Amino acid sequence: MSCWHFTVVLRIPASALGFKYLREWKEFLKKHEDDFSWEEDCFCESLSEDFPSVFNWGFNEFKDPDWRLDQRDPEHPDIVPGPFLDYYLRDDYPLMPDDNSFGAENYIRCLDEDDMKQYLPIYQSLFPLFTLKDMENVRECVFEYYDGSDAPYLYSLGWQ
Repeated sequence: MSCWHFTVVLRIPASALGFKYLREWKEFLKKHEDDFSWEEDCFCESLSEDFPSVFNWGFNEFKDPDWRLDQRDPEHPDIVPGPFLDYYLRDDYPLMPDDNSFGAENYIRCLDEDDMKQYLPIYQSLFPLFTLKDMENVRECVFEYYDGSDAPYLYSLGWQ
């Protein structure tokens, strides 16, 4: 039975973590596959990857191991392309009908300084050289989605 989720994640693009090519990202995911899960207080590969095909690139290009993760669509330069790494803060499943806004309450925000300081040790546990400055690339993404469909793409401010 499919159902709605209410999810809160901290999301960062792979390119902001220092990964330059898709092959490096895939190697990192494979190395950590036993460490990741889509549960609260865990890192995982984002389920709502933004494949460049959404922004006029072809799907096959994103399968190329030499694909540069920092490439942006010239028509949408403000949209940061995925893939992303998520840290799950909350995942309510199933979301009760009375609590469901059907995605109307989705939002994204930059972290304030207190949030950055609070969550920095979590990122440093996986990336020891991660700094407070690096935390500026982390976004809190709050979204509701139906598990029979993809979760919405959210990272760039104003894009929903």
